[in-house]
Amino acid sequence: MKKILKSLMVITAVAAVAIGGTVAYFSDEEKSVGNTFTAGTIDISVNNMNPWSESFAMDDMKPDYIDYINFEIENEGESANPVNVWKDITEIVEITGVVSEPECDGQGGNWSNDACSWGGATDNNDLSSVIIYDLYVEVYDSSNTPIWEQTLYLDSEGKTLDDVYAGAKKVFLGMIPANGYMQVRQSYHMNENAGNEYQGDQMTFNIELYAEQLHGEAWLENKDTSGPWNVLQDDDFKGTLTYEVKNPTFDFEFDGKVALPNTTYVLAAGYDGGTNVDTYLGESISNGSGDINFTGDMELGKDMKDVKVWLLPKTAWNDGAIQWTQMDKWLWETGLIWYEDTDLLIVSSY
Repeated sequence: MKKILKSLMVITAVAAVAIGGTVAYFSDEEKSVGNTFTAGTIDISVNNMNPWSESFAMDDMKPDYIDYINFEIENEGESANPVNVWKDITEIVEITGVVSEPECDGQGGNWSNDACSWGGATDNNDLSSVIIYDLYVEVYDSSNTPIWEQTLYLDSEGKTLDDVYAGAKKVFLGMIPANGYMQVRQSYHMNENAGNEYQGDQMTFNIELYAEQLHGEAWLENKDTSGPWNVLQDDDFKGTLTYEVKNPTFDFEFDGKVALPNTTYVLAAGYDGGTNVDTYLGESISNGSGDINFTGDMELGKDMKDVKVWLLPKTAWNDGAIQWTQMDKWLWETGLIWYEDTDLLIVSSY
């Protein structure tokens, strides 16, 4: 009897395995083929030259004379990306050039036999300290439509080349969209009060441009809203926005200083070809010293490409119906930003 039971148990187990091995399930398979990962490019040209091989000569300058160096920066290439651009003036070399009697006398030297004997006097060669500088940029998109402009320095401010570029300081010009371009206009104005000591002096320098991919950083400044809208470079009212360029949500941090202490400020973005900034990003209250810091992760449901970002008092924001008040207390864009919402194409079935 035991042998019979064991035999039945073995047969049952084998049958169960056999049945289990023949069960069929509904199924399907899909495969994505030919996936690629392609790196973008960053490549600019200037005045249709790549590399830029142009040089400029401002000759026979005298007090109160003005000369100009203007050029166009193109952001080109089949896989071009938006870029931030900086400008620098480097390798400034200042020499005495042609020495004249007025220059010699103007610096305490002794002119004799068509030559200057300096004695204990110093021949100062510092033209960069009397060249007043202004700078303006205008940005165009790939369809040649102007989308943004900014005055960084005004001649009336009296900023010299030394003031602007001393200490290897680079000047941020702004953002150029893919296949767009930027026109750069700058003047070099010899101070009307430059004395005879500058006669015949000569200065050589290089203009360097640096373009970099967007990596989620933008700078806001206060501006002279009374008319020229130039950036006010010398005060403490400014801020830095860091954000994820490509992300499902607009994750950001803002850190800065504003003119109104203990005041609620709103961070907002937008652009419609004019001044419309209507996308709310977040808000916070400045402390008693005007410092303000906050973070956010907004689900925007849209891209934000080539847009402005402002920080303005909440009373002026007015739920998106902007009131143009206390504009000298706002922080304004110094370049456009570009954000891609990476989950726009994800369709949920739930």
